[in-house]
Amino acid sequence: MASSTAKHVVAYRFERPPVEGFANPAAFLFSTGIELLTRAGSVQTIAYQELKAVCFIGEPARFDLFEAHTLFERRPRMAGLWTRFTLRDGDQIDGILPHNLAEWPAGGFLFTPPRASSVRQRVFVPREALSRTEFQGVIGIAANAREKPSRRQSAEGQLEMFDS
Repeated sequence: MASSTAKHVVAYRFERPPVEGFANPAAFLFSTGIELLTRAGSVQTIAYQELKAVCFIGEPARFDLFEAHTLFERRPRMAGLWTRFTLRDGDQIDGILPHNLAEWPAGGFLFTPPRASSVRQRVFVPREALSRTEFQGVIGIAANAREKPSRRQSAEGQLEMFDS
């Protein structure tokens, strides 16, 4: 690991138990897979073919990314591209991708999951793990919300006491 900045992660794998460790969010993606420092202190590279997802977490938690709250119950409020990912094993997870395509990693998708919290902050899913990707909607800031409301001009003869 080249940098000293590391985030707590859980790497979910197909047909194998998850691995908990630490990864540098700026440099954990390599051409062969992801690199993380396990809790035992060894550096491990997990190939993209066996990787299901990497969940960035803020505190130790249960490994339940694909067990609870995987889909948005209603239209999300945060800005981005609402996307539903279907993995090779049939599991599904929703996420919000950034509007800027330049922020998408070449090897997969880094998104904000439903009910993001300190337990699940961001999720990376490699392209090799996906069988289907569906865009559910584009969520943005309303055009009128970006601008400050202008004061209305009073009609001629209108009393100003009702203008706010």
